[in-house]
Amino acid sequence: MLRSPQIIFKNLKPQIADAIKESCYTSEVRLYNIAHAVNDIKTFGFVSGAESVQDLSKIVDQTINASVGVGCDLSVVVKGIFLGAFRASPFERSQADKTFRLLIGTILEPIYRYNGDILQALGGILSASLMISKEYKLNSVEFQEIAKKEIIFSAQALNAKFADDIKGSLLNSDDLL
Repeated sequence: MLRSPQIIFKNLKPQIADAIKESCYTSEVRLYNIAHAVNDIKTFGFVSGAESVQDLSKIVDQTINASVGVGCDLSVVVKGIFLGAFRASPFERSQADKTFRLLIGTILEPIYRYNGDILQALGGILSASLMISKEYKLNSVEFQEIAKKEIIFSAQALNAKFADDIKGSLLNSDDLL
C-alpha cells in the first residue's frame, strides 16, 4: 500500500499520540495507554522527529494491532492516526489527496490483517476526513468521495470479500459518523 516513499513526516509519533487523545470522547484508560505507547514504537527515523512512510506503516501496524488486542474503539484510534499523520505530513493543498490516499491504504491493511472492527475503522476515517477538510479549508464533499473511493480501492487490493463488506458499509456511511 505504500505509494509515496518520499514523504517525510515531522514529529509523527507525538502528533499521532496527541490526536488519539484529542479524538477520545471518554476517559477510556485503554485508549490513553495506546496513545502513550505510540511514542515508544521504534522506527527507522534517520533524524530525530522525522519519519518516513515506512515508519508510518510500522506505527500504524503496531498501534492497530495493540488496539484490536485490547478491544479499543477503533474509530477513535483510526481517527487519531489519520489526524496525527496528516498534521505531521508536509501539507501542500495540491497534494492533500495523495496524502489522504496513502493514509487510507496504510490504515486499512492492519485493520484487515488483525480482524479489526471495520465499521469502527470506517467511521474513524470518514470522521477524520471531515475534520481535516475543515481544519485545512478543503472541500469536505470532495474529500468524503475521495475517502470512499480509496477505501474501496485499498480493500479490493487486500481481499475481495473484505471489499464487498466495506462497500455494503459505505452505502450507509451516514450512520458511521
